[in-house]
Amino acid sequence: MNYLKVNLKLKHNFRGLLMILLSAVVLYSCEKPEDIGQNVVALPGEELNVHFTDTVTIQTHSYIIDSVPTTGTKSQVLGSINDPYFGSSVASLYTQLRLANNDLDFGTNPVCDSIILGIDYVGFYGDTNAVQRLKVYRLDEDMYFDTSYYSNYTVAYQATPLFDDDIVFNLTDSVFILGGKAKPHLRIPLNKSFGDEIVSLSGQSELSNNEEFLKYLKGLYITTDKILNGGGFAYVDLLSNYSRLTLYYHNDDEDSLYEHFLINQNCAYFNNFNHFDYQDANQDFINQVINNDTTLGMTELYLQSMAGVRTYLDFPFIDNLKKENQLAIHKAELIVQVSDKSDTLSYPAPYKISVVGIDSKGNNIFLTDYLEGAGFYGGAYKESGNQYVFNITHTIQQLLLESKEIYGLRLIIAGESVIANRLILNGNKTTSDNTKLRLYYTDVIP
Repeated sequence: MNYLKVNLKLKHNFRGLLMILLSAVVLYSCEKPEDIGQNVVALPGEELNVHFTDTVTIQTHSYIIDSVPTTGTKSQVLGSINDPYFGSSVASLYTQLRLANNDLDFGTNPVCDSIILGIDYVGFYGDTNAVQRLKVYRLDEDMYFDTSYYSNYTVAYQATPLFDDDIVFNLTDSVFILGGKAKPHLRIPLNKSFGDEIVSLSGQSELSNNEEFLKYLKGLYITTDKILNGGGFAYVDLLSNYSRLTLYYHNDDEDSLYEHFLINQNCAYFNNFNHFDYQDANQDFINQVINNDTTLGMTELYLQSMAGVRTYLDFPFIDNLKKENQLAIHKAELIVQVSDKSDTLSYPAPYKISVVGIDSKGNNIFLTDYLEGAGFYGGAYKESGNQYVFNITHTIQQLLLESKEIYGLRLIIAGESVIANRLILNGNKTTSDNTKLRLYYTDVIP
């Protein structure tokens, strides 16, 4: 309410100020929306006249985005999916490797037994039983630790794969390593000739330190073929102790030896996301998102993580509510309704989505409501109503007062760089359970 008193820019009399202060009490004290303003009076004998509407026009449409930063994220995505609405997507990894020990010497007459690339699981999205074609390549171009890589960036790699075979992402069965049981993680046996090559460098400059090693082995590219049906994405942690390259070998002195090559915080690594220009997406999706028929956003909207799709929202006629007087907004709730087409059983809804403002340059800006904390702002998925609810009371008041330059809003899947979820949403003109703005407000009489 201090915000209102500073920004209304009207010459209030005592009665007007008292109305605003009492409306603040309403916002924070009522238990049910229908009770707002019922028991509050501005002056003795006068009830506070609180209005309600949920028919504010919302202009909406969905659009593809160029890329998102994926350098150094806490977890990464790997795999492929063929979605009935969004079409095909592939998530690939680029990563450097580093020596665990300098001046590597494998002893007398060393022989490679195998070389295994491990990648640790932290979750999964989609069908865990899907068979996917996994490939691992050796990079043919340097990566740099101090460079920020985005999800559309690619690095040159050698033509011959180190691994090319069908796999299933198995997140349930334990793995046996060196006679012991370890948590489930992906174990990729690379071509033994690659291990032979490393062993042949025993005691040489390529294995003397990380600077020389990265000149020799620039890194790895890990990807899957585009799957034709179903599929899913493994969430992985490249910084886990289980994510590393291990060379198993023996020499004249010992039979069972190994050497680790690490993926750690000193490595450059990032995700690449490919949606293949949505060539095999649903036609309704293509018409709106690719062919830019924004009118279709009134009935159906889309959100997709992994540098996929965001949704634009605007309230072009909200000033019409003001008529002659300014408004005091008691509560403004943006209800984002998930469509039954979204099939949240097969394609789980993301835990949280975000609504952000757009500045004059098209950049995202935090809403004032977001700074109030999650308990006020909202955004978590409500399974009971199949919806997301945001409290954007401050934002709507700012729009009415023209006190902050906001050029529309965006809906974004929270954590879109590290998760694979997507959503189909109802638009503002859907016949039932539509996405809407629910407003409780009072005329402020100067």
